Amino acid sequence: MIALLLALALAAPMRVLAEKVEAQLEAWDVAGAAKALDELIQAHPGSAEAAYFRGRVLFEQGNYDEAAKAYAEAEERGAGSALENDARLAKAAAEETKGNEVFESAHFVLRTRPGKDTLLAPYALEALEKAYAGLTKDLGIEPSQKVRVEIYDSARSLAHVSPLTIDQIKNSGTIALCKYSRLMVTSPKALLRGYPWLDTVSHEFVHYLVTQKGRNTVPIWLQEGLAKFLETRWRGAPGMAVDDMSLSLLQDAAKKGKLIPFAKMHPSIAMLPTQEQAALAFAEVEAAIRLLYQRGGQAALTELVSAMAAGMTDEEAVAQAYGKSFAEFEADWQAELKKPRAKAVSQKAVRPSVAKKLVFKEDAKGRAEPPPLDAAAADAPPDQEGKRAARLGEILYARRRWAAAAKEYARARQRVAREVPHIARRYAFAQMQLGRFPEAEEALRSAVERDPDDEAAQALYAHVLVKRGALDKARVALDNGIAVDPFDPDLHATYVEVAKGLKDPALEERERKAVALSAGDAHHE
Repeated sequence: MIALLLALALAAPMRVLAEKVEAQLEAWDVAGAAKALDELIQAHPGSAEAAYFRGRVLFEQGNYDEAAKAYAEAEERGAGSALENDARLAKAAAEETKGNEVFESAHFVLRTRPGKDTLLAPYALEALEKAYAGLTKDLGIEPSQKVRVEIYDSARSLAHVSPLTIDQIKNSGTIALCKYSRLMVTSPKALLRGYPWLDTVSHEFVHYLVTQKGRNTVPIWLQEGLAKFLETRWRGAPGMAVDDMSLSLLQDAAKKGKLIPFAKMHPSIAMLPTQEQAALAFAEVEAAIRLLYQRGGQAALTELVSAMAAGMTDEEAVAQAYGKSFAEFEADWQAELKKPRAKAVSQKAVRPSVAKKLVFKEDAKGRAEPPPLDAAAADAPPDQEGKRAARLGEILYARRRWAAAAKEYARARQRVAREVPHIARRYAFAQMQLGRFPEAEEALRSAVERDPDDEAAQALYAHVLVKRGALDKARVALDNGIAVDPFDPDLHATYVEVAKGLKDPALEERERKAVALSAGDAHHE
């Protein structure tokens, strides 16, 4: 029970009413809390509790200024310092969202700072509506009102409105949260070369639905497993979010007995000390949900959340959904972790190969690209001859000697077991300068298959596909690039050409606006 209720000697009838509001808020039933609040206010209109809970409900509804006023009123009525943290969060949210522009779709309300970040709104809302169509059906719940989404322009802003510190955000790579009945997301503009932000927005929406349906009873390991497994559902198949590098880390940790226990993930994966540990934790819990899904399909996941909402423990709910005891489920899961996962082959079901560290622009220290999350698990560089060829290619590339550079990059590409996107990009760009678009297309297709989150490769690939007349394929590459770093002006300039070719004036208008906003970003960052 909250500190306020402990601090005040409440009369029994008032305590019952206050606890009723608290229970509904804890269960993420804001409408139910508002009804219970009406009862409390009618019975005890001048009480500190009435003012305090009015603040809580207003805060969960997104009325931050009014919530702050209600908390101040509760303090005047004798609530004391028990509501200090609530008041701080309300004031912080009011400050961070003051003057925000508001965008709405059928099921979402998105707030963002005026200016560059308004570029994000159409892409975020389109992805969220796709997620809504699939996930509400999959999980068997539809929110009773529009879901609030807030985009913050920095790690500092996210820390300001949440319980996380800046260090926790940067150390764990947690740059989005679902808390206080809303989705809270850091703009990809804050990071070096962006991050998979549309998958992240969808991930937080899974949390929103699971928390509401499960009435906030689903523990963190199941919450994060469901969110990680289902976060790619908006763009097709679930289970495509965990990259090959993290799967390699997972397999290694399982074999060496170095898995992170589910209990250590509580109260949040954001509290883990490094991005590597967070990546391993996500891979573990995603694999647990994948096992349930493989056994019982989406129905097993829906049943899991429903069972917990009905009062089962996590172990009882998993056992029921899996059809075996929890101990047998854990044994099967650990055995599964030690096996390599089959490579996804369909175009819509591509998962990234390389996890990259989330590097904030303020911490970039001259870096042009984020490093791999785990250097040991990254691609082996070319052998000595390949390294020489790559170095020579760089020198010739800098001197704009395209034919010679392409030749050296081709030699370097031959000396690696798997495509290195950076080398493939340089090779393709040199070939493009020579008008050799088939060669450029081949290299870039290979690069984006290897790492679909390489926005620079997707942008180049789209440009080549437009030159080759493949507008539909170009559009897919552009959408993939925007899903990672939507502030690259080249993406939107190419998209304008695609929209013209497809004779889609609405798309052309959207992309012309994005060109202006992203070009402004390039000048100011």
